[in-house]
Amino acid sequence: MNRSGVAFLMMLTAAAPAAAAPRSPYTRNVAIVVYENAQPLDWTGPYEVYHDAARFGAVRGEPAFNVYVVSETAAPLNLQGLTVTPTYAIADAPRPDIVVFPGGPSNRIYDDPEFYPWAEQASRGAEIAQSVCTGAFVLGKAGLLDGLEVTTFHGAIDSLQQAYPKAAVKPGRRFVDNGRVVTTAGISAGIDGSLHVVARLLGRRIADQVANYMEYSWSPEATLAGQYSYLNPSTDDRGRLAQLAEVNAESGNLAEAETGFRNLLEQDAEDRDVWASLAEVLRRRNDHAGAGEAFARSAEGVTGGLAGYRYYDAAVEYARGDRLDDAAGMLMRAFDAGYPRRDAVETNPDLARLRNHPRLRPPASGSAQ
Repeated sequence: MNRSGVAFLMMLTAAAPAAAAPRSPYTRNVAIVVYENAQPLDWTGPYEVYHDAARFGAVRGEPAFNVYVVSETAAPLNLQGLTVTPTYAIADAPRPDIVVFPGGPSNRIYDDPEFYPWAEQASRGAEIAQSVCTGAFVLGKAGLLDGLEVTTFHGAIDSLQQAYPKAAVKPGRRFVDNGRVVTTAGISAGIDGSLHVVARLLGRRIADQVANYMEYSWSPEATLAGQYSYLNPSTDDRGRLAQLAEVNAESGNLAEAETGFRNLLEQDAEDRDVWASLAEVLRRRNDHAGAGEAFARSAEGVTGGLAGYRYYDAAVEYARGDRLDDAAGMLMRAFDAGYPRRDAVETNPDLARLRNHPRLRPPASGSAQ
């Protein structure tokens, strides 16, 4: 994307309706409901979409979604030969913001005197109740389809219409969005419906990133594509500015990306993710010393193995920038933080000049520790 394209995106963002105040927490709970013999792709497709969108849509370290699998109990289930152990039983499952009912013998939910009341309550209380295939019968029994255009698996169109005559059941639709109720056709259509929900909640950019990651050919319906915000409407202005800087970086507009990330750091110098993004841009601009400093800042205060990898990247960039003492110091920090490749100076040509560096040599026998 060239500069004019990015400017056009900024104009579109400014013209879009103001987003609601950021959620606290930002993360939405997504409950994928399963039961004995549920159709595998009906639920694994949406699971994959929301799970990937959780990462692509993360803002300041908070994932966009917390995705989990729920059933009547936490006992393992046979889902058409696939053994699955639910994350939660209905008795202890978190309240969902999005609840997804897959197809299969969904009467195992709506005819069950213990499972169905939970399903009805979860559907009515959720921000979005989503069905895939014959999961629509669960929403129908809850009265959520009355007066709406809906869809389901092509082989269940007539039976859903007969069971719930107040709904208008439409054949030939991949998904139908009624705001709080989203119904999809069968099997793979759950992926399309879930990508649509992601685009609606998090913006077209994130939905496209998820589809590309999944190598899934997603073509939004023409009547809906123009309604999606490009940048994430569920975050705040800062989050969207960070996305815009990422767009510039991906489009090769590195100077604009660097300016965007530095402006964000002027507002909050402790944002480790922005430091990491700036480091990647500086690396691509061959500002290796600057990239080393940015990677080092991105690792400060970070827990877990990620810190080790970021310190390692700092060491590599410092070495490329001829700051060998700093490179050796960062490599030692990487090892201390759990970076696993202790043979890095032997296997990475960028670090070869550190092989005899005094900070990396073990102390001589009998010397002071």
